[in-house]
Amino acid sequence: MAQSKILVGLEIGTTKTCMVVGEIRPDATATIIGVGEVPSAGVRKGEIVDQSMARQCVCDAWQLAQDHAEVDILNVFLSVTGEHIVGENCMGSYRLPDDENIIEEEHVQLAKEKAEKAEIPSDRFAVNRELGSFSIDNRETSRHPIGLAGRTLDVNCHVMHGIRTRLQNSLLCVRQVPLEVEDLVFAPLATAQMVLNRQQKEAGALLIDIGGGTSDFICYSGGDVVASGCIPAGGDTINSDIVKLTEQRVSKKAAEVLKCTEGNAFGDVNDRSLAQYKSELGMHDVSIPRGELNRIIRDRMADILVRVGKRVPEDVWKQSGMSVYFSGGSSLMRGLDSLAHHIYGVPVHQPAPTAEGQNYSYLADPRYCTAIGLIRFAQRYDDDALHNASPGFIKRLLRMFRRG
Repeated sequence: MAQSKILVGLEIGTTKTCMVVGEIRPDATATIIGVGEVPSAGVRKGEIVDQSMARQCVCDAWQLAQDHAEVDILNVFLSVTGEHIVGENCMGSYRLPDDENIIEEEHVQLAKEKAEKAEIPSDRFAVNRELGSFSIDNRETSRHPIGLAGRTLDVNCHVMHGIRTRLQNSLLCVRQVPLEVEDLVFAPLATAQMVLNRQQKEAGALLIDIGGGTSDFICYSGGDVVASGCIPAGGDTINSDIVKLTEQRVSKKAAEVLKCTEGNAFGDVNDRSLAQYKSELGMHDVSIPRGELNRIIRDRMADILVRVGKRVPEDVWKQSGMSVYFSGGSSLMRGLDSLAHHIYGVPVHQPAPTAEGQNYSYLADPRYCTAIGLIRFAQRYDDDALHNASPGFIKRLLRMFRRG
């Protein structure tokens, strides 16, 4: 009789360290049975800058997750991010032997192998390689080319790679807990498993995950990944802007509260009514013009959106079904959908906050899309596929540590 399987995702973010435990039943349905979350320390803009502090956060989240799920956790799928991780499109090409013109399984596998062997600089490590659609003789596009006639078979591949030593920092942190890493996953790729369905990826979708220190993005066209990356700015950056650019003294806590409760990314920048923050002791109350607050938020958010937009191929924006989707804690910012529509000119989907009084659900909270998406990423592989893939991944990790 088939048994349930436990999969664990770990996100070491700028603002929070989160471990999510999922139970995968024999019918492939998944249930979140435990979450461990603590504020992050030793992490800046998605990258570890203090090993001991970050490791303690992972340990704390690990203990909480184990207590919550009532299981022993030994292995995790680890999300990674940082400005150094970039996405690059490449292609694998295979020409059939002269006496063959019907594409078979072995031809498909050879084309895939060539795509997955695309070279990257020696100081970089391929975190993920996402294979896409096939083309035959530079014309027909097909998801299932086996049985079709042709001479040359090409397959698209999107490679997400980062600086080897920076990725090592995340691996070292987790392994010293000690936990074993089943696989590394570029954060927006994991998030997409939670936010986007197959139809949305086929129609064209840009997903932007706005966290505390980074804004990760991934773009799909025709179901293929065509762009991905990380902008080193997020909700914490807006808080810092509010602290620096307002004339009166504003604490970071006050900036966070004002941003979330009073600010509007597409609000009136000439509004002279006062946005107010009342401290608990009444000693550091803040009152600033709401228009000034809106302008600071709008300028930073617009900068992030424009920088992301420039990384998306121009022809993708021309697709009739193209849409933009948001996730992450800062995606709940008021006016963000209107600002994004103004910049991109396509439909925008912003997550709705959970209404007060409703039963809380991690699945409905945009702050947990990446961590839960790691569980769904792991589900993409059945037991046999995961067993076959793991040795290759472990060998790559060992090579990484030796070179380091």
